[in-house]
Amino acid sequence: MKNIKKLLSIVLAITMLCLAFAVPAAASTPLTAKTDASVEEKISRSFYLFVARLIDLLGKVLNVFIPGRNWTGAIPKKADYDPHTSLMGEESFDRELRPEAKWSAGFADASLLRGIDLNDPTLYLAGSLEAFSGRRPTKILDDQTLNVFALSDGVSGTMVHVVIDGYGFARGDVLKLRERLWDFAREQQIVSINVSVLHQHSCFDTLGLSAPLLPALVKNPFGTLAGSENLSGKNAAFMDNLFNVAVDAVRRAVDDMRKGALYYGSVDIGELIHDKREPITFDPELHRLRFIPDDGSDEIWICETGMHCVGFGAAADVLSSDYPYYLKQYVKQTSGADLVFIEGAELALTTDYSTLSFDENSDVSRLQAMGKALGDKLFSITHERALDPVLNIRQAEVSVPATNQILILAAREGLLDSVVVQDGLSYTLITEIGYLELGNDVGVMLAPGELAPELLYGGVMPAEGTWRGEGWGYPALDSVVGVDTLLCFGLCNDQIGYVIPDNDFRSYLTENEEITAVSSSAASAITEAFMGLTQSLN
Repeated sequence: MKNIKKLLSIVLAITMLCLAFAVPAAASTPLTAKTDASVEEKISRSFYLFVARLIDLLGKVLNVFIPGRNWTGAIPKKADYDPHTSLMGEESFDRELRPEAKWSAGFADASLLRGIDLNDPTLYLAGSLEAFSGRRPTKILDDQTLNVFALSDGVSGTMVHVVIDGYGFARGDVLKLRERLWDFAREQQIVSINVSVLHQHSCFDTLGLSAPLLPALVKNPFGTLAGSENLSGKNAAFMDNLFNVAVDAVRRAVDDMRKGALYYGSVDIGELIHDKREPITFDPELHRLRFIPDDGSDEIWICETGMHCVGFGAAADVLSSDYPYYLKQYVKQTSGADLVFIEGAELALTTDYSTLSFDENSDVSRLQAMGKALGDKLFSITHERALDPVLNIRQAEVSVPATNQILILAAREGLLDSVVVQDGLSYTLITEIGYLELGNDVGVMLAPGELAPELLYGGVMPAEGTWRGEGWGYPALDSVVGVDTLLCFGLCNDQIGYVIPDNDFRSYLTENEEITAVSSSAASAITEAFMGLTQSLN
């Protein structure tokens, strides 16, 4: 037994050392996906794809022989999986505008740092894989928070949406929060509870991947068999507080619900968005749902656009909720409105500060500048349309073949609280998608992970421009819904990493996105599920 442990430790050490070197390499300039790729580029692509397949094969072997949660029954067999349906929307859509219908909405926010021992050495910053030790902040610049809005048309029940400052939140934790709120939801006629994150790389970990990976993947296999607590990037006290805070905030948001009117408007912010990955295609709009209470109290703004929160880089050494924190602060101070910011389809989209003025010697100056710029854009919206009080929402589970052996290993060793089932020697991720419709006029895709914008709005790379030389056989998702405007609430109800069109899935030896994508076929699985869901509601 001692020799087996030594052998497994060596194998894990080699694997994680390879990952430690692969991650920085992924941040370098990638091999592009140009349509006029040279013969040399095509050979390079083929080589990297071949090596990636070999590493996948090695990873699959390791996932067979290294002890994990599947050995103890914590990961069920696919045939034994019991689907989750609680608080996942309505059975059917009723698009009729009823005389008694009336919008009502409520808001609540809370700090996730209040009452936490910030000197706890196991409070790690999320956002990058750490081979030997977790990252601790050198200073705390602002708060890590949580926002909630509740919305109802007065007829079909209430939906609740929780937005967390954090890198990610796995579906297993979403289900835990829904379970804690089950009794309250029944009392208040809540039909849907959703959780999304803003994907800051400078907040305490709420996903689990920021653990010191080498120690975790050496200790956890044997800890799992012994029934001891596994190492994780999530701090137990922090997460317990997060759940308590979230439950309280949901209750307060529902208690805060006021009657009023709901409006939709948008503004072009294309000059503030930078796309790092071909094809260069994205939604340039900053969207706003504006709730105006009848009693004259503070308005509630629900805003969506796709831009990564990486003001301090992907491996920050400070704690900050990045530009959304300063956007919300600026809007509140300027207009009195409570703003809930939600990330859209953001794949490789990030902020572009080139048109802004700020003090480069200040840690927060450019975040404040971006917050003000976005706030001023919102204030400039003059054309809005009123939305009839008709709310419909429905979610559905989606089975995604898990092909990323690194993330499978992380889930098997308890670093991720993903919902995973075992199918022979393979694994399937059970995630979820959803569709929200407001006023029979504005649709919202509830999308897990970091969705490629071209899946929604068109422009997927043609076959001749991809690494794999394959086409994409699906329509843009905004063309399959029965409304003119389709928004996206991204990183919603699960963080499954990047969702990249199958035909443009490259090698994780050269790209950042592929390293943290759970599957090379997630895009087609999610696209088919969303099309099926929306078609079933027509």
